[in-house]
Amino acid sequence: MKLPKIRAVEILPYKEGEFLLRDPLMLSDQVLVVPEPVVFILTFLDGESEEIALKEAFFRRYREMLFSEDLQEVLKTLGENYLLEDEAFRRRMEEIRREFYSYPYVPMRSLNRGNTDFEALRRRIREETLPGEGPERGIISPHIDYHRGRRGYALAYGGWRDLQGKTVVFLGVNHTPFRDKFILSSRGYMTPWGPVEADREAVKALEEVLEDPYGDEEAHMFEHSIELNVGYLKALTDFKMVALLTPSFSPYIERGVLPGEEFSPLFSLLKEMAEDDNYILVAAADLSHYGRNFGDKEKAEELLPRVEALDRRLLREMEAGDAEGFLREFFPHKNATRVCGTGAIYVFLKSVGKEGKLLGYFNALDPDGTSAVSFAALIY
Repeated sequence: MKLPKIRAVEILPYKEGEFLLRDPLMLSDQVLVVPEPVVFILTFLDGESEEIALKEAFFRRYREMLFSEDLQEVLKTLGENYLLEDEAFRRRMEEIRREFYSYPYVPMRSLNRGNTDFEALRRRIREETLPGEGPERGIISPHIDYHRGRRGYALAYGGWRDLQGKTVVFLGVNHTPFRDKFILSSRGYMTPWGPVEADREAVKALEEVLEDPYGDEEAHMFEHSIELNVGYLKALTDFKMVALLTPSFSPYIERGVLPGEEFSPLFSLLKEMAEDDNYILVAAADLSHYGRNFGDKEKAEELLPRVEALDRRLLREMEAGDAEGFLREFFPHKNATRVCGTGAIYVFLKSVGKEGKLLGYFNALDPDGTSAVSFAALIY
């Protein structure tokens, strides 16, 4: 009997001999912690492997029998949490798509998880985001959670006390399994502090320079990079918005070549917007992801000096406003530190057309030093 296929889930070290299964789409409220033998079972869930092959391999590895009832219990738990590519998952996705397209705003799913006191959060954001130097054309901001990224957000948005009448064009990262292309949203976002309306005229202009702009538009509903920045800024001021998820440009990095003229119409339009006082651009982008939770053998605290050296090379190109120089930095090592903001930052630098100023660079280490994410705040 063929085994089912598991979806693209993240398997992260948790404790000795245990792992977290994390769903990028957050379809279930459950966070599954599984022992190492279950992770071994997952490697056979490719939709092609036979159950007998798994059982034979399991015995060779662990010198124990994998009984059918135990395997079925694992598959049942995965299915109940929508982690298999099965009928339950397809029905759940169809329900979510119907919900998304029937609602006038993008709901902020990651920000609304848990029992957050949103009034207290808004007060904290306003207290910590002290008035500072404002951007002329845009900023590069983190998209890590507010707790770990609070200093980066506060610096990035320090000059943004009043945006009445302005439109913010958010360039986000697509962490979801949806297509690795530009994905525009026709909608504004619903934050805990009220809606942010879409700038229909700007959206229409972007429609005309993008190929299939709304293919997989529901990806916005699962993606946290833009929504965390929209929410943070909404806690400070009112504005209109455009949300555009960017591709990673990984195929170019892998081949060691720069994009050609295929994106020129988009870059030209975004450059016009950046030069217009009615628009501000935001690249919602973190930098390196390193340590054991991201597949490295060493702990993050051991890797930090090497990672920071690579990040600082990127930051020099970012401050210089050199989009091509930024992308070239990845060619030798093929993005070995897993910078997730490659596309958003590249598109931003191609659009703002000026030098920037680094306000702060940070590494958010896990308490045990195992893993970390780096990020920065820059203004242009």
